[in-house]
Amino acid sequence: MYLNRLFVFGTLLPGLTNYNRYLKSSKPKTFPATAKGIMYYLPEDGYPVITEGEGEVKGVIYESPDLLIILPEIDEIHKFTGIESQSDLIREIRDVVNLETGETVKAHMYLWPPAKDRWLKQNATVIADGDWLKFLHKHN
Repeated sequence: MYLNRLFVFGTLLPGLTNYNRYLKSSKPKTFPATAKGIMYYLPEDGYPVITEGEGEVKGVIYESPDLLIILPEIDEIHKFTGIESQSDLIREIRDVVNLETGETVKAHMYLWPPAKDRWLKQNATVIADGDWLKFLHKHN
């Protein structure tokens, strides 16, 4: 299913390295948003991931007609192959809340594969408030 929306919560946030590298040139519309999940920090890799859960993850929705062209590049940095056992992250279409409008919309979102949850819980740190930018500011 093709959607022109992507929910991001980590290194693809506006102003961060991967946003500047992959998204900035397409000038996506940007909306503050939240999604359900639990955010973890991978200290060995230096970035966050999300798993299933009832927590709240803060991020943004990008809307762009160029998303169809951009997604394969973003899939590469997330090592998403379309096959869970061969992917670092999986990409799914999820409900996210656009905080400007209050509307719940569908958007692509990268998640930690459920089959690797045990490893994650042993090797990563929970970011309880689901806010990557706040975490970065606190730890830099």
